[in-house]
Amino acid sequence: MQIKEAYLHVIDAVNDVKLLSEKAMHIDVEIEEYAIKHAEIFKDHLDISELPLNRQTKLGLSEESSFKEVTLQVADLFFDVMQQTDEIKPCDLMCLSCEDENGQFYAFLKLNFRTSFAHAVELEENLIINKIVRQVTTLPYKSQKVEEGFLIDLSSDTIFVKDKQVTIDGNKVKYITEKVLGTFGALTTKRKIDLITKTAEKVIEKYDDQPLIKTAKMRQMVTDQLDQTGSIDLSPIVEACMDTQVAKETYYQTLNEKGVDTEGVKLNEAQAKKLKRTQRIKTASGVEIILPFEYVSRTENLSIVNHPDGSVSIELKNLGELL
Repeated sequence: MQIKEAYLHVIDAVNDVKLLSEKAMHIDVEIEEYAIKHAEIFKDHLDISELPLNRQTKLGLSEESSFKEVTLQVADLFFDVMQQTDEIKPCDLMCLSCEDENGQFYAFLKLNFRTSFAHAVELEENLIINKIVRQVTTLPYKSQKVEEGFLIDLSSDTIFVKDKQVTIDGNKVKYITEKVLGTFGALTTKRKIDLITKTAEKVIEKYDDQPLIKTAKMRQMVTDQLDQTGSIDLSPIVEACMDTQVAKETYYQTLNEKGVDTEGVKLNEAQAKKLKRTQRIKTASGVEIILPFEYVSRTENLSIVNHPDGSVSIELKNLGELL
């Protein structure tokens, strides 16, 4: 990846500060490494939603507009919405025009100010006093993820958004999608997977007499598909984990009502590594057991007995040797 042009705009609605760069930022090796790191991993988060790029949006994208003009417009949009709520943190808005082997893209990464502490040296009556002072304008480390922002892939006309829900005029809104981009939101990959699996859990619990085992099997099949193909094919999962036609129809109908497009679930390799792969079992006595989906999904590995007094016994089999 190569950074062609970069601007940094300071946006702090809390203190009514908007300092917009009038000249491109000089980038040395360390700063370039910091910026590229955040830009490269942006699309690897599961809580990213994909939107089609509408060049008539409020961003001011056109063949005539320069990247600098676009960054100034975006900074103004961020500042305007930040003035409408106190739930959006002050930040440095890092704007990057980049190129890689796949084409050109723009990245607008909101680097939220974070509180840190440092030493300060002062003189009192000609005596040195070393103190600890609080700093509130430091930026995220290179290893930390960007909390909010968006990336525009100009080669595919796609926007990747990492958003935050805030309250404006009494209404909950995804402020980047709705206020900055001026469009309607889409479910994130993480949200789609959660709805697919949690809806299945509820249906299985209602219609199946072995919900724990069937739920683990369903989650294992979802994880296996995402690992192998980066997508989800619900048909074999539903056939394997739901025994009745009523359960299957209820499941599909519920997903449709929630607006889940299973064909829209696409993961890259980095995203697949972040998938949950364990089943957590908690009891009223405080006992908590964490088991792999693959283990729980096999009926020969787990036996659960419900006693007349309401207590439950769990027997784990085929554990292998202790390490």
